[in-house]
Amino acid sequence: MKEYIMSFFNASVTNKIPTCICSVAGLHTYISTNPQLEELTRKVRTGLGDKQVFRKNKQTLLPYVTPAGIFSYCKEQCMQVPSGLFVIDIDELASTEEAAMWRDRLFADEVLHPVLSFVSPGNQGVKLFIPYRINPFLSVEESFDNALHTAWEYLEWKYELKVDRANADLSRACFLSHDGEAKINNHKY
Repeated sequence: MKEYIMSFFNASVTNKIPTCICSVAGLHTYISTNPQLEELTRKVRTGLGDKQVFRKNKQTLLPYVTPAGIFSYCKEQCMQVPSGLFVIDIDELASTEEAAMWRDRLFADEVLHPVLSFVSPGNQGVKLFIPYRINPFLSVEESFDNALHTAWEYLEWKYELKVDRANADLSRACFLSHDGEAKINNHKY
């Protein structure tokens, strides 16, 4: 059984030095049960009526991870170990209920096989951690890009969902938010 690990960074997003390394299982526990993250998520969501306030709150209050792997510094050239994961971010859904529905539905997708899914900080989106195979004949970057673009096309074709294409680089920050109903695939982490 493979254990997916990644770098964890304390807020704010200007902090580029990781605090620690975490596993998907540890991250799931943190997202679903940590009272401090729950309070930070609540504070961030108070700014949902103003996009600039929300973005500032998210970037200054929430911790983040680099799902693509372990980094000595949050910069693509500083990757130490690839995780074999990438993040899919689907935003701007119609409601919190729709976000929860897509979290559960996409978690059950038999093509993507997410190892983790949770409702995003904006409360109307979903984050999925998707495993992929690193091709020994390609660079990590090429394997990552191929898998990511294939997943984007699949989601648009099968579900007509538009993904956030800003998540296209290895060191992209994935902000964490409390979700007591976050899903983990216990057989794949």
